[in-house]
Amino acid sequence: MDDVDRMLVLLICENPRMQNRELAKRLGVSRQAVHHRMDALTKTGAFKRMKATVSANYVNAVPAAVWGRSKTTTIDETLDRLGENEFVGRVVVAGGNFLYVLGCLRDTSELDNYVEFVKRVGEIPEPTVGMATPNAGIMPDWIDGGNRKRIYKELSHLDLQIIASLKDDARKPIPVIARSLRVSAKTVRRHLENMRIDGSLDFDVPWDFPPGEDMFTVVHVTLRSDAEKSKVGKRLLSKDPIHAYYFRSFSNLPSFLLGLISSDKMSEIRKILREIGEDEDVLTVTPNLIYYERTYDNWFERLPAASTYCTE
Repeated sequence: MDDVDRMLVLLICENPRMQNRELAKRLGVSRQAVHHRMDALTKTGAFKRMKATVSANYVNAVPAAVWGRSKTTTIDETLDRLGENEFVGRVVVAGGNFLYVLGCLRDTSELDNYVEFVKRVGEIPEPTVGMATPNAGIMPDWIDGGNRKRIYKELSHLDLQIIASLKDDARKPIPVIARSLRVSAKTVRRHLENMRIDGSLDFDVPWDFPPGEDMFTVVHVTLRSDAEKSKVGKRLLSKDPIHAYYFRSFSNLPSFLLGLISSDKMSEIRKILREIGEDEDVLTVTPNLIYYERTYDNWFERLPAASTYCTE
């Protein structure tokens, strides 16, 4: 992994359907170099799965994160059981048996039962609950989803079929999609573009690096009580845009940010942590190394697949 690989990963996360020509232009390398790097990253497991989904904003989903130290001694079995809940989309395992369970609810009325489920199954006796702030002004729209609109154009059966066709490969060529759905490439292209513009289509690129590559570290940042979270978050991200991936704020945790940084060098991770801790609005910085992640299809990601069994 070098910084060109890391920028390539970020660009693919921004838009998995970005063509090699555009990737090459933004990276300042040749298209052949992009092809070789993409091939290498795929073979080593950096990209686990690039998928298209209905956006959380479209279904008005409520993101909820639950984290804490788990007492489980059978982590794989615990992750299997957590994945049985339709609201769970991702579970991250960090040092000290720390679990981060990331999910989306249909409504806030489901929060208490959801937290109780995670607490019981994850064996987390003292969980922290974070209600992610939508459009917090820290992350770009391709991560946060942008402003949630009051009304979205209803997805058609064909729209859902197109999304379902991209379930396991968001980079699938348009002509291949068109042939499988027996429509024109022009029609597929128009529907994809309309869904992206409307905000009803989203992409997810869960990614991981094999042993010996980048180390991922989750960072708990406590702020001064009078700090403006959005400004601090942007400032922390700007310290190292290649290695500091995101900072998330939560509406119910007023002086807290959750961050993610990575590097293949511990000296670089220490440098980023030191710079974060030196920020004038930061009180404490607590890092924890991530060593495992599990992703699941939650309730709204299953909607396109279900639609393929419906009649026109």
